[in-house]
Amino acid sequence: MDGTTIVALATAVLVLVALAVLAWMFWRGSWLFLVAGRAGEYGDEETSEGRRRLARRMVVVLLIGFALVATLLLFEGAKLAGNAPLATAATMANNVAFVALLVGMVWFFIFQRPDRSKNDTAKEESRMAARARSARLDHLPMATLVFSIAFIAVIALVGVLFAGV
Repeated sequence: MDGTTIVALATAVLVLVALAVLAWMFWRGSWLFLVAGRAGEYGDEETSEGRRRLARRMVVVLLIGFALVATLLLFEGAKLAGNAPLATAATMANNVAFVALLVGMVWFFIFQRPDRSKNDTAKEESRMAARARSARLDHLPMATLVFSIAFIAVIALVGVLFAGV
C-alpha cells in the first residue's frame, strides 16, 4: 500500500467515526446548535420539538452518508484483496448509496419548508408567489445550510481521495 491509499483509508475511518458520533448525538437531542444555530441553544417546547425533528431528519442523511463512505471502504478493501466479485458488489452498493444521498438531501430540505395553513393560502398572494415563497431556503437556520454544505464537502473529499488511489 502506498501513502495515498493509507491516507484515504484513514480519512474514511475518521469520517465514519465522526458521522456515527454526530448521528448519535443528534438522535439524543444533543449538539443541536450544529444544525439549528442559536435556536438550538434555547427556546420553548414547541420550537424544541421542531429542532429535534430537524436533527432526526439530519440523522437519516448522516446514516446514508455513512453507508456511502462504508461502501467506498469496502470497495477499496476488495480491490486490495483482489476480490473482483466483492468489488463489483461494493460498486453497485456505492452507486445506490450515492443516489440515496441525493434523494435524502432533497427529502431533508423539502421537509424543512414552513407549514402553511389553509388560511395562509387565502391571502391575496397568488399561487405562483406562494410556491416561490415556500421554495426559498431563507426559513432555514444558516447553521443548517452550513452543516449541509460541510457534510457534502467531507463526503466529496473522501470520494476524491479514493479516486486518487
